[in-house]
Amino acid sequence: MENFKRLIQYLRPYRVRVGLSVLLMFVVTLSAIPMPLFQKQVLDVAIPNRDSALLWRIFFGVIGLSALRGVVSFTLNYLISWLGQRVVFDLRFQSYRHLQRLSLAYYDGRQPGKIMARLTGDIDVIQYALTQGFVYLITDLATLVIIIGWLFYIEWRLAVIALITLPLYVVNYKLLLGRIRPVSVELREKWEQMLAGLTEKIGAIAVVKAFAREGFEESEFIKAERERFVIGMTQTRLNRILGASSQLIRMLGTATLLWYGGGLVGMKEMTAGKLLAFYSYLAYLYDPAVRVVDFNVQLQWASAAIERVFETLDTRPEIIDAPDAAYLPTVKGAIHFDHVSFGYDPANPVLHDIDFKVNPGEIIAIVGPSGAGKSTLVNLLARFYDVSKGRIFVDGHDVRKVRLETMRRHIGLVSQETILFSVSLRENIRYGRKDASEADVVAAAKAADLHEFILSLPDGYDTKIGEDGIKLSGGQKQRMAIARALLANPRILILDDATSALDSHTESHIQAALAELMKGRTNFVIAHRLSTILNADRILVMQDGRIIDQGTHTELSARPGLYQDLYNEQFKTVQDLTDEEKARLLEAVS
Repeated sequence: MENFKRLIQYLRPYRVRVGLSVLLMFVVTLSAIPMPLFQKQVLDVAIPNRDSALLWRIFFGVIGLSALRGVVSFTLNYLISWLGQRVVFDLRFQSYRHLQRLSLAYYDGRQPGKIMARLTGDIDVIQYALTQGFVYLITDLATLVIIIGWLFYIEWRLAVIALITLPLYVVNYKLLLGRIRPVSVELREKWEQMLAGLTEKIGAIAVVKAFAREGFEESEFIKAERERFVIGMTQTRLNRILGASSQLIRMLGTATLLWYGGGLVGMKEMTAGKLLAFYSYLAYLYDPAVRVVDFNVQLQWASAAIERVFETLDTRPEIIDAPDAAYLPTVKGAIHFDHVSFGYDPANPVLHDIDFKVNPGEIIAIVGPSGAGKSTLVNLLARFYDVSKGRIFVDGHDVRKVRLETMRRHIGLVSQETILFSVSLRENIRYGRKDASEADVVAAAKAADLHEFILSLPDGYDTKIGEDGIKLSGGQKQRMAIARALLANPRILILDDATSALDSHTESHIQAALAELMKGRTNFVIAHRLSTILNADRILVMQDGRIIDQGTHTELSARPGLYQDLYNEQFKTVQDLTDEEKARLLEAVS
C-alpha cells in the first residue's frame, strides 16, 4: 500500500481535475437511482391507472437522464484518462531521468531488456490500472455506499438479505488473494526475463547464426515461454475461481431475495413494482461488488509493477556531486593518479596502488594483457566509478570534488565499440556539442576524413544511420567517433583500443585522423597493437592491476620484461607490418 500512496502523490498537482472527477463520479452514481423508480411507477401507477401522461413523463425522464448520464460519463472517463496519461507521463519521465543519473555500476549487473521492461511494460500496467481500474473502483465503491442506503430506505428486510452475501465476498477475496499475488509477481518477473532475453539474443543475432544455434535458442525460448504459460494459466485459473465463486454468491443472494420478496408481495406487504425496482437495484449492488473483486487482477499486476518501478527510482546513484563540488570552466590537462586502488567488488580490488603523473599535452600509452586493468584505469579518470583508495587529480582538483558535468565535458572517449545513434550523420557528429554550427560540423568531418564520403550520399549530412538509413563500415564508424570527439574539443582524450577491430589498411588511414584529434591534448591510449603507440611520450605497462614498468618505447623494448616480450611477439617478422608501420617502427627505434 505504501507504493500506491506514493503513486497517488503524482496526482497532487492536478487536485482540481481530481476533485472534478470525484464530483462527476457521484453524479454518475446518483443518476442510477431514478431508473428503477421509473419501472416501479410504470408497474404500480401508470399501468393500473392507464395514466398516459405519466408514461410520457417517464419516457422523457428516461431519455433525459440517459443523456445526462452519457455526457457526465464521457467527461468523467476523459478526465480519468487524462489523469492516468499524465501520471504515467510524469512517472516515465522521472524514471528515464533517474536512469540517466544512475552510475555505471547499476547497469553492470542488469540486462538492458530488464531495464526497458520497467520503463515500458511496468509503467504501461500502471497506466491501465489508473485509467481502466481505479475509475471503476472509485465509482463502484461510491455506488455501493449510496445504493446500500437506498435499499434500506425502500425495504430494510430485503436489504438485510442482500447484504448478508457481501461478507462472503470479502472472505472469498481474502482466501484467494494470498495465492494470486505471488503468482502475479512471478508472472511479471518471467515477462521481464523474456524481454531481457529477446533484447540480448536479437542484438547478438550474428553470433547465434555464426554458431548455428538457432535451434538451441528456439528450444530455450519455448522452454521459457512454457513456464510463463503455466504460471499465466495458474493466475487465470485462480482469477476465474474468484470470479465464479463471486458470481455464485450473487446468484444465491438473488434467489433468496426473490423468494422472500415474492412472499411479501403475495402477502400484500409490498407491491410488485417495488419488488421489481428492488431487484433492479441489485445490479447496482452486485455488479460493482463483482467488479471490485475482479479489480484484484489489475491490482496485483499494478502492485508488482509499481513496486518494481519505485525500486528503480529508490536506487541511489553511487557517483554524485559533492555539496561543495567545484565548477571547472577550463582544463589544462595535468593528471595525477595518487596511489589509487579500486575494485568493482570492494573485497576484490582490480587496481593496486596506481601512482603516476601526466603533464598537459603528453601522450600516455597503456599496454598489458587482457584483464590487467587498463580500461578500468581510464574509467576512473572519467569518474564512471569512484576510487576505493587514493585520489585522482585534474589540474590539482580532486575529481570527486568537481561537478561531474563540467569534468566530463573536458574528456573525450573513442573506443573500440563505436556507438552511433539512429539519427542523421550531422546529429551523430554534433552529439557532443549541440550548439555547434554547420561549419564546425563540416570541419570536424573533414579532419576525420569523412567529408567527401558524406557528400557522396544522396542526403549528405542528413543521411540517417540505422534501420532506415545507411550501414557504415568499421572504419567509417571510427571516423564518425573521431569527428564527434573533435567537435566536442575535449582537453583530455581517451582512446580505448580505438583501432584494434580494424584491418591494417583501414587502421593506417584512421591513424591520420587520430593524429589530428590528439594534437594539443592530454592523451591516454590503450592499445593491444604496439604499432599504434610507438610515438607515445610514455608507456605504462600493466599486469594484474599494477603498473610494473614505464618508459618510452625505446627504453622498454631494450630491457627484459613484459613489454619486450609483447614487442618481440608482435614484431618478430617485418613482413607482418604495413609500410606505414615499418616507417613508424624504424623512426621510433632509430
